[in-house]
Amino acid sequence: MGSEGKSGEEGRRADREEPLNVDEKSDPMIKPTDRQFWSFRQPERPTVPSVTNGVVRNPIDAFLLQKLSANNLSFAPEAGKLALMKRAYVDLLGVPPTPEDVQSYLQDKASDAYERLVDRLLVSPKYGERWARYWLDAAGYADSEGGVSLDTLRVSAWRYRDYVIQALNSDKPYDQFLIEQLAGDELFDWKATKQYTADQAEKLAATGFLRLAPDSTYSTEQNYMQERFDHIASEMEVLGSAVFGLTLGCARCHDHKYDPLSQRDYYRVSAVFQSALDPYDWRIPSLDCAGVGAKCEEQNTRFIPDPDLKVRREVEEHNAPLNKQIAAIEQKIKDASIPYRLKSGKQEASDAELAEQFPDLREEVRGLRKEAAPLRAKLKVRPDFRALFDMGGEPTPVRILMRGDPTNPGPLVDPGPMSVLAEGLAPYRIEKPHFESDTSGRRLAFARWLTQPSQPLTARVRVNQIWQNHFGVGIVRSPGNFGKTGVPPSHPELLDWLATEFVEKGWSTKSLHRLIMTSSAYRQSSHVSEASVSGDPSNELLTRFPLRRLDAEAIRDSVLHVAGRLDDKMFGPPAEIKLQPDGKVLDPAGEPGSRRSIYLLQRRSTPVTMLEVFDSPLPLLNPNCVKRGESTVSSQALQMMNGEQVLESARYLAARIIDSVGDDTSKQVERLYLAALSRGPTTTELEQAERTLFALRQSWVSHLQGQKPAEPVAYKANRMALASLCHTFFNSAEFMYVE
Repeated sequence: MGSEGKSGEEGRRADREEPLNVDEKSDPMIKPTDRQFWSFRQPERPTVPSVTNGVVRNPIDAFLLQKLSANNLSFAPEAGKLALMKRAYVDLLGVPPTPEDVQSYLQDKASDAYERLVDRLLVSPKYGERWARYWLDAAGYADSEGGVSLDTLRVSAWRYRDYVIQALNSDKPYDQFLIEQLAGDELFDWKATKQYTADQAEKLAATGFLRLAPDSTYSTEQNYMQERFDHIASEMEVLGSAVFGLTLGCARCHDHKYDPLSQRDYYRVSAVFQSALDPYDWRIPSLDCAGVGAKCEEQNTRFIPDPDLKVRREVEEHNAPLNKQIAAIEQKIKDASIPYRLKSGKQEASDAELAEQFPDLREEVRGLRKEAAPLRAKLKVRPDFRALFDMGGEPTPVRILMRGDPTNPGPLVDPGPMSVLAEGLAPYRIEKPHFESDTSGRRLAFARWLTQPSQPLTARVRVNQIWQNHFGVGIVRSPGNFGKTGVPPSHPELLDWLATEFVEKGWSTKSLHRLIMTSSAYRQSSHVSEASVSGDPSNELLTRFPLRRLDAEAIRDSVLHVAGRLDDKMFGPPAEIKLQPDGKVLDPAGEPGSRRSIYLLQRRSTPVTMLEVFDSPLPLLNPNCVKRGESTVSSQALQMMNGEQVLESARYLAARIIDSVGDDTSKQVERLYLAALSRGPTTTELEQAERTLFALRQSWVSHLQGQKPAEPVAYKANRMALASLCHTFFNSAEFMYVE
């Protein structure tokens, strides 16, 4: 499993063959016109235009208003104070403000109240949890391997998720963020380090970035050359779309049909990572192997063990008796399978195949598995880092694969970047770090080449991602494709100004948020005027703030948050999910409640139902997601109307309201509006809600009288009526949308 390609005819041919000579800056494969395409030119800081047709709070407004003025348009009026508050909370934290937050903000009459609100939200720990989700989508994060139906879980993948949250909360500069993810293991001599500092542990966790695409090679039956190259191709696709904004994967089998990306370029970039992802010197991606004769050991898996012997010993001592009991149960399962294996006549049949064939065995195995489940739940996770790391030694040669076929190798190539981006940049130069241990330095050199301030794509792509997640669409509406088949930028000068500003401000993401959110463009209402409908029907010019439905995680988290059931615990292994007999996947709530969606187990084969129906990415289909779809289907309404988590949260919210304001109907309604909609009711809304509550109480009294409840009928009817009204609010458009 670990030596193909390093000996034999392939190795001898590589010894006497020179790789293709490539000078990126004068590459004959790149035409001068190719380098002049807008996204391949270095961003130049444009002059901020002078405009008079609107309130200019910062240069963002000036660039937008210039184009609006040319079309006889301007911004919509500013949104109301509370509408803007809710928008900022949902954008930055993923949940609405509490009633106390609303009341406190209403009392702040200072002229800079909104700006200070934005600053407070940016330092909230919830900010990192909210915005990490977007990056994890782009990186293709999942807690399972995928690839085959077993879909084994990824031990320690959550360390990468926690790294992203911490990096965003600390406003780690984006250039450093990328360097650590691409080459964190080459920033210090981890092989010679006896105990990691917190910073060193972060750097190793960061390298999980290119360990996230589906990987079937933990299965013996699928650990062949084609599957290995397929996994590497998926990682290249993640790198291309998330970081470069290019369809790099299209050059795997042939030169890109539209963009100046040659097949040679593809394999040169792949060679950068060959010292860590070597298809001819492969390591198992999981601690659990599947298939006949599979054996996962520390030295042949893609994990870095924590060198702290004390930490490792504590985990081993805790797990030893549990593993002994689990092993005994597993032996019972094997023993139970023996007679059925003989009966089937298939000596190599797996336990799962036998259980499928023989119902009696299936029931026996199910009972034993149920017995083992609580024991497995008590196991402590091994203190390992699921990392991408240089394996040392000489990487195997990299060849262009003709038509992408591993059995049809072509010319040799050296590691390097795409030629079309090389003009005006310092060249890609590999310098091996002066470590006691061996590492190639290939990825570190690539990461530093990628994060040069004048790099054409790096800052543009990141700025566009941030803009997209504030306004629903990016300045470039195809965030993973800045090439010729992508959508050109709606405001190219604004994009370049933001990209250069981003770099000048030290690649600070929080500074970019603050700039966007304090602009007049962001502070517009979502009111649609006749002029904006006729002159800007698709809102490409931003004549109004786009009315947007909450995304999947924000819907679930907001329901739980408003109900007081959201567990604020941060970090650590993912919360378990449960597959129901009817096929729904739920997250069983514990004490003090349910964890935020970002901490739920994200298993490819069993996505949480409430998140899936509201368009969370499906990692079984694609290696990553740089822009989510937005569907409107009946299952969404059914989930909000009939989903047990929503119904239960409505009951919790009703109880919280009663605990807070007592039985006064008017106060109950006012509290409900503040909690669910972040505003107080109008006089008409208050009267209507009071009448509705009265009718609901009457209905519940009639319903309960025949049931003989343990508590007084009137008391329970009042509580259930309020819960019914709370449930209605959770289903309302005003709760589900941000205006």
